[in-house]
Parts: sequence; C-alpha cells; structure tokens
Amino acid sequence: MSDIDIELVSVCKTFGDFRAVNDVSLSVPKGEFVSLLGPSGCGKTTTLNMIAGFQEPTSGEIRIRGNCQTRTPPEKRNIGLVFQNYALFPHMTVAENVGFGLRMKGAPRAEIDQAVKAALKSVHLEGLDARYPKELSGGQQQRTALARAIAPKPSVLLLDEPLSNLDLKLREAMRVELKEIQEKLGMTFVYVTHDQEEAMAMSDRVVVMAGGVIAQQGRPEAIYNSPATSFVADFIGKSNILPVAVKQAAGDRREISIGGTPLTLRVEGDASTLATAKFCCIRPEDVRVVDNGAQPLPDDNVFDGTIAKIVNLGAHLDLWVSVDPGMTIKALVRSNRSGTLKTGQPITVSIGAKAIRLLDR
Repeated sequence: MSDIDIELVSVCKTFGDFRAVNDVSLSVPKGEFVSLLGPSGCGKTTTLNMIAGFQEPTSGEIRIRGNCQTRTPPEKRNIGLVFQNYALFPHMTVAENVGFGLRMKGAPRAEIDQAVKAALKSVHLEGLDARYPKELSGGQQQRTALARAIAPKPSVLLLDEPLSNLDLKLREAMRVELKEIQEKLGMTFVYVTHDQEEAMAMSDRVVVMAGGVIAQQGRPEAIYNSPATSFVADFIGKSNILPVAVKQAAGDRREISIGGTPLTLRVEGDASTLATAKFCCIRPEDVRVVDNGAQPLPDDNVFDGTIAKIVNLGAHLDLWVSVDPGMTIKALVRSNRSGTLKTGQPITVSIGAKAIRLLDR
C-alpha cells in the first residue's frame, strides 16, 4: 500500500482552446491536510473534480493510493466529498442522511447504525440524529454533510469551499473543528478555497494556484514569510508590492531603489539576488511608526511620509502612508493608537532590512 494517497502526474485539462489546468504535478501523503488556494478561475476546483472522477484529465495521470484512476468512476475511488451547498436530503433525518452512502452500497443495517453513530460522534452531533436539515443551524448542517462523507470511512476526503455559506464567526469556529476532526481521524483532506485565512489556519500544506499552474506550495508560514512571486505575496495576506528600479551591492551594504521615487532601502541578500529582483514585498505589520512608543533599530530603514488614509478594523488600524507623490505604503498599527494618528499628519516610519523580501517576478 502506497504512503501517497493522491498523486497527480503532469495533469492537464482543456476546455476547447482554454487550458484550465496546465501540467500540474502534486503528491499528497496519507494523513495530510492540503489546501488548493487561489482566485476564481485558477484551476483549483477543476483539479478537485478530476481527483474525484467527475472530470477526466486531457492528459497526465491521477493515482489514488498508487493505483491509476483512468476510467475509474467516482463511486469506485473510495473518496468522500463535501460540497459548498452540503446537498442534504430535506426529507431525511440526520441519521438517514449520514447513512445514505452506506445504504447505497448495500451495507448491513447493523454496520450502518454503528458507522452513523461513530460519524455523528466525531463531528459532535450526538443526540441530533432524528432531526431534519431544516431544524439544524448552518454549522450543524455543515457537520452533517461532513459526517455523511466520513461514515463510509474513505481514505481521502475532498472539500469544495464547504464553509463559504456560513457567517464569519461560525466560519472561524468551524475552521478549528475541521482541523481537529481531520487530526482525530488521521484522514487525508484536500480542501479547495479562495480564502487565504482558511487555508493558513487549517492546512499542513498550502498549494497556491494561478492560471492553471501551481505558483507555490509549502507550509503556511513558509509561503507567508517567503513568497516566491509577487502574485503569491499579494494573494497571501496583505502586502506592499513595490517595483525595484536600481540595485546596489557595495561591500556588505545591499540597497534597492524603489522605482519612480527617490526612496532607497537597505535589504539583506547577495548580489545575485539583487541583480534579478524586480519587486520587493513588505508586510504592513513590518512597517513601524517611529515615535516615543516604537524607536527604530540600528539597521532599520527610516523615512518620512504623510498619513493619507486611516481605516479602523477594530483590533488594528490600516494606515496608508504617502512617502512620495506616486508611492503609498500600508502600515498596520494597534487600534489604541487611533487617538494619536490623523489623516494629513506627518509621520516617520521604519522597516527592518530583514523584513524586505526580494522577488524576481
């Protein structure tokens, strides 16, 4: 038995002249929580549908537990599915919904009852087995759909934006529950989402897709801290993506000049990295306001600007700092500063050399 539950080998999918998925190769080991993350039209759902068997690859190969799945129908792949709309049967109770897949397979009644009880317990729905979907909250409906998918004990569970219909607080709570359930079951999850916070919060590995290809993959913290491209840096979290016009490397000093402005920043990196850099990425949380409460460090870049806009998001403030007529840098500060910062106010900010990430595309 293979330790790799899912393997995609040079998979392509075209619709007429449009190539939705282009030469994607991906291996998902047993027990891993992997998220396919990207904007609409990037190929993530098409990739999931090919794994499920709803669509056949135009070229390439999909293997599940080491076995090629060409011409294998969805019901023969031993894969669980959770959809965005849950697809619960309104005329069936929770228990009947959860046991539906096993009944279709002709499982004995005792086996179905035992599997339903175990699945409901794993998603914390004990005691709700006699209710109908209309009597459940959104979160309970989502967990019922999850229980139905895991009751037949598939080795792989595919989830297509299952939290998108929930309100924000419930969505955040379900992120925690989903990850806990996945770890408890030891099941392989492949999760499709356009929400980078969801992917960051739950995944062991994030696969960022763009234009039908994998732009970058890795652990959430690695993708956030070391984006490979300007697209990834911009899509994962908030970022200042600035064009680099001039690079200098004199002795131990590394500098970049921001395109179209007189702004020059010290950075870390070797001469070859500077030679190929086209952009730099600066996270707003790494832009610090210099005043009595936050003094710059010796190696920080310090420069002046003017507050162009302030957005209060509760726990923190988003600041737009104009540092040149054609250049604005976003900063993130705690909301307890709201009484001391005003639009149009001159301000000094600092950015550490290590916080500036250089990108060649």
